[in-house]
Amino acid sequence: MIPRSTLAAFLSAALVWISPAAEADETVSTFSLDALSFISFGDQQFLFPPGGSSIRFHFGTPADDGSIPFTIAPADVSIAPIPLPESAGTLHYSIASPASGSLVPTASGRKLSFTATVRATLSDTPRAGSYEYEIPFSTEGAAATNAAGTDSVSVTGMRLVDGVWYGQLVGATTNKTNAFPEPGTAVYTVLSGQFDQIP
Repeated sequence: MIPRSTLAAFLSAALVWISPAAEADETVSTFSLDALSFISFGDQQFLFPPGGSSIRFHFGTPADDGSIPFTIAPADVSIAPIPLPESAGTLHYSIASPASGSLVPTASGRKLSFTATVRATLSDTPRAGSYEYEIPFSTEGAAATNAAGTDSVSVTGMRLVDGVWYGQLVGATTNKTNAFPEPGTAVYTVLSGQFDQIP
């Protein structure tokens, strides 16, 4: 019979050796937005996230084909509040639930995509309210139409440049008919920036 003290020491040593391996399976990367990032409401109004906005990506273990899964928690999204012109209120952007996606290697850079439930909250105005949108984001492209079906928009992203890790994520949706600003318009966004590291 193995003495309890010996067994306890063995288990402790095993945990010490296992823990670093488990932690190594995840790489946390920060995508910092730059001055080229914006949100367009039917090309009628443009909003620009203030400096310091960022999104953290939790990358997992690469698959056999080189693709890397990742997750984004609500706490990982840090978009600075955006004041609207003419003191019309302040917009706050976040995600309402965890999102997941993948980073895929290609001959022309790395392709990134995920779908997120984006929450847009308007404050500091009588029109205050919160709305949620299911939006696919990618480095490829996005398109949307307005609520009336009379106008459409499209935007193209940019795949991550290997080694530099610069890229542009794009997404598009239809604004709620009672949301402000620009109710019912086709909305698209460009999230331009750079990762601090990629596994």
